Amino acid sequence: MKKGFTLIETIVVIAVIALTLPVLISTVFILTREQTKVFRLSQVKREGDYLINIVKNSIRDGAITVHSAKPADESNIVCDTDSSSFSGSSLYFLDKNQQWFGYEGGSNTIASASANPSINLTSSKILVSNFSVDCLRNTIYSPPSVLFSFDVCYDTGAGVCTSTRPEEIASLHYQTRIKLRNY
Repeated sequence: MKKGFTLIETIVVIAVIALTLPVLISTVFILTREQTKVFRLSQVKREGDYLINIVKNSIRDGAITVHSAKPADESNIVCDTDSSSFSGSSLYFLDKNQQWFGYEGGSNTIASASANPSINLTSSKILVSNFSVDCLRNTIYSPPSVLFSFDVCYDTGAGVCTSTRPEEIASLHYQTRIKLRNY
């Protein structure tokens, strides 16, 4: 009796491998793409949450007056009368120690304007777009409200958030309304 495989047995094994190997490879590629999407979305969410929290906490807990330009002084106060409002890409605030701070929307970033030069609050792979900041006050007896909104997306290359592959796109919209406590 011979020990070994016949030609038919070898062809059957090769055929089974040829049928299952593409399925396994495509599964690995799909899992890799989904992992990339999950990673990018988690980066975008983490940085968006960080931005919204740092802005919200510093304004709510520290701001006394709202200003349209830096340095903050009496000539550029906004939202100081009832039914007043202001819209723009930056707002500045004066705290109880007469120190000013603010946030500016730049090209693909949000920066803290408290330092000179401004400090970007996002990493190099995260892009911020459609940044807007508004201030409004309904009555003289109510504190002003500051409205922030922006979009955060993952940079897919060359400073853009678009791609031909949908699994590479990760983008979220953020907005919040902050009432000043110390006004």
